[in-house]
Amino acid sequence: MTDLLLDTTVVIDFLRGNKKAANYLAHLVTPTISIITEAEIYQGAKNKSDIKTWEKFLIRFKIIPITAEISRLAIKLLKKYRLSHGLHILDALIAAIAIENSLALVTENTKHFSYIKDLKVISR
Repeated sequence: MTDLLLDTTVVIDFLRGNKKAANYLAHLVTPTISIITEAEIYQGAKNKSDIKTWEKFLIRFKIIPITAEISRLAIKLLKKYRLSHGLHILDALIAAIAIENSLALVTENTKHFSYIKDLKVISR
């Protein structure tokens, strides 16, 4: 199986009780997300209980940090795709993390990423 990076959409669907997302995650040995996805999950917290629940949930994930190389690639992607496709900084960082780590990106928002050269995008 191809090594995968889960986009925020996949994890959020799981946290919202989506059975399709739960089934998908259940079949992954080591689910992998970016530090951006981790931050976006906590951004959605409504209270301290959410944060505690999500901390326990995220323990099973491998979380990939941003490196200098990833930052440079994200900037390159923004220069290339911001004006033509409306690429946003967080999506550029997630794409750069996937590319730099040779991971396919699993997302519900394929339109946000499908135009990026060298990025393999998989619709969940």
